[in-house]
Amino acid sequence: MMENIISKIKNELESLSIEERKEILLKLRDNVDDIDKELVHLISKRTLHSVLIGRVKRSMNLATYNPQREKEISERISSFVEEPLSKEALLRIYERILDESRAIQHEELNKGNIFNISAKKMKLSFNKLLSRKELFIVAFFFFFILSILLYNFFTPNYYKGNSPVEFVVRKGETLKEISDQLYSNKIIDGKVKFRIAAFLLGAERRIRPARYFIPNGLSYVGLINYFMSDKADFLKTFLILKGSDISSIASRLQSETLIDSAAVVHLSKNKKFLDSLGLHANSLLGYMLPEKYDIYERSSPEEALSIIYKGFQSFLSDSLKLRAKKLGYSIPQIITLASIVEGETNKKSEMPLIASVYLNRLKAGMKLQADPTVEFLQPGRWKRLSYNDLKIDSPYNTYEHKGLPPGPINNPGKSAILAVLSPAHTKYLFFVANGKGGHSFSTNYQDHLQNVEHYKSWLNQSSKN
Repeated sequence: MMENIISKIKNELESLSIEERKEILLKLRDNVDDIDKELVHLISKRTLHSVLIGRVKRSMNLATYNPQREKEISERISSFVEEPLSKEALLRIYERILDESRAIQHEELNKGNIFNISAKKMKLSFNKLLSRKELFIVAFFFFFILSILLYNFFTPNYYKGNSPVEFVVRKGETLKEISDQLYSNKIIDGKVKFRIAAFLLGAERRIRPARYFIPNGLSYVGLINYFMSDKADFLKTFLILKGSDISSIASRLQSETLIDSAAVVHLSKNKKFLDSLGLHANSLLGYMLPEKYDIYERSSPEEALSIIYKGFQSFLSDSLKLRAKKLGYSIPQIITLASIVEGETNKKSEMPLIASVYLNRLKAGMKLQADPTVEFLQPGRWKRLSYNDLKIDSPYNTYEHKGLPPGPINNPGKSAILAVLSPAHTKYLFFVANGKGGHSFSTNYQDHLQNVEHYKSWLNQSSKN
């Protein structure tokens, strides 16, 4: 209808009667009234948004007036200009709208939230956005997509074989690698569908390294949810402390990885198991290198101890073995001496000096007289030794027996092992604590006795204080 009116005004206005012109005038005014009503509604709606913007700004301690933002609005509005409005006229109109919006924001700043803005006021009817036909098309498309999603992601998947199937996610594996492994194991029939389901559920980085036991008949969504649940044996980082013994390691394995401690202790001394590792010793003690290990919860004791022993094997390179050979000692002897060094000090800088003392004493045919070997024999371990303790009849008592004890007395760290393999070049034969966290070293017994007296004096002074 509007097109007909415009055509008459453009081509027939002068030939129309006064009555016809009045009729056109009334219709135009009616249209202007409708447009005004819509304009007022849109300006009001814009103002409501402006009020909300002001409230958000205040909550963030931002200024209500933002010249840069208003400049951007003006530039954008200029691009919308249509005839017969000029750019200047359009900007003058919007300048007034912005002035009023700013004034309302300022009024709320001074008086508080004075406008009751409800969701109802902000709501836009779908009927104004879409026609009935368009609504039907959107609804049909929505249900079509929903049907595809339901079929592809919620339909159960079945694999062949016994259920559940064991599936391991290793440390550092990506979602693609996990999907490839699931597909190659025929647990899923579509790698892309698995990754899409993971993306939709936000699981790309939430699948933790673990040993999973996947039941049969899970949909893709069910499988992703299973991976994000706690129904798995998760990978734990287990730390072996320097100087620790097997009992303490076994106890912590049980508390941190749920592996039976008694079984660990028993297996660590099982000759058949040790032979299978290639370790010809009576115990794993000394060969459980203090280090971090990745161990799955509820692993078998065999698996856990194998992982730990591999850490020792990886550290003991061919060059270190060659160095031991040049020193004239076997690897078990090196580890035994390193465990004594570990028992003597925590100071990395002193370890090569202490190692040199014991190597010098061995070379001279002297008894080692190492306190840690006697402490090893105590029921509760580590205590201040008495004179009677030094008389214990045991091959581990280096006050009574020459040479090295039968085996390691703890699990020495890398620093202690390297100190024995690369000892300091000294002539020291004695050392004693100096009361300052370190030791005093000497080459003869007379100097050693003086160092002992200094230490006793320090002990007496400390007891008085």
